[in-house]
Amino acid sequence: MIFRLDMIKGSKMTLEQRRKLSESHKGKTLSEEHRNNLKGRIPWNKGKKFLEFSGQNHHMFGKRHNPESLFKMSESHKKRWQNPEYQKHQSEVHIGKSSPLKGRHIQTNTGRTHFKKGQLPWNTYKPFSEESKKRMSESQKKYWLKHPELREKMSEIHKGKPAPHSRETLLKLYESGSFPKQTNTKPERQIKEELIKRGYKEGIDFIHQYKFMNKFMCDFCFPQQKVIVEVYGDFWHANPKKYLDRTKLHPHQIKDTNKDRAKEAYITKVDNCAWTYLVLWEMDINKNVSECVDKIEEVLDIE
Repeated sequence: MIFRLDMIKGSKMTLEQRRKLSESHKGKTLSEEHRNNLKGRIPWNKGKKFLEFSGQNHHMFGKRHNPESLFKMSESHKKRWQNPEYQKHQSEVHIGKSSPLKGRHIQTNTGRTHFKKGQLPWNTYKPFSEESKKRMSESQKKYWLKHPELREKMSEIHKGKPAPHSRETLLKLYESGSFPKQTNTKPERQIKEELIKRGYKEGIDFIHQYKFMNKFMCDFCFPQQKVIVEVYGDFWHANPKKYLDRTKLHPHQIKDTNKDRAKEAYITKVDNCAWTYLVLWEMDINKNVSECVDKIEEVLDIE
């Protein structure tokens, strides 16, 4: 018995070893004696589908690679493909062959599905839950902290490229009527979080997204003090500190500012002018959300 040191269990054959092994088997067939010995034997995998013995028994069943492992596999794969000999070998192996999953629809017992061309995935129009978004965000933050060089690389790649949902794109969507009205925006969430930190209770002390007199939707309402707080986006509501020349406003800005004036005029005249209308701008909230909530408390104390 010959013990080969270069073929210890767990080791991988080099490309040269694979080539020699392939050459040694070319043109060879099983001997008659070997064929007779195989007659009557039932193959161990006869009648079994591939997934039956490679799904639940697989060491990665129900698991996912963490970002670090994915990065290592990616780097290893890139390094392997830098070898011209490997590229040539893979090219020769796959000449004339199509993907084994092409045109097929397979539901695996791991819950993953391969779709036919043109078929929409099951979750195309299903939004992620807040919990899923939070987990993805935390995972991405950890990944960027571990690999700052990748972050710099991605930054260089996307430098100068417009965002996929630029303002021009959003305006086109608004004009076509296919963009839904935005509620619970980031500035609103910042104000809400600060209010809760200070001990205010939602549904008791204030109401978020309040329908005033069944006519106008307001961002925040303090019903006991009769105070309405509106959070205005700098662009959509044309912040006068940013847009000094009012003659150059976009049609959408003009439309929104007209609505804002009508809304404020209506609310401040209800119940013999008993309601107070307070506006907080996105720019001020991003600068210091605490000062903005201080303004709300000043109005509440006055009332």
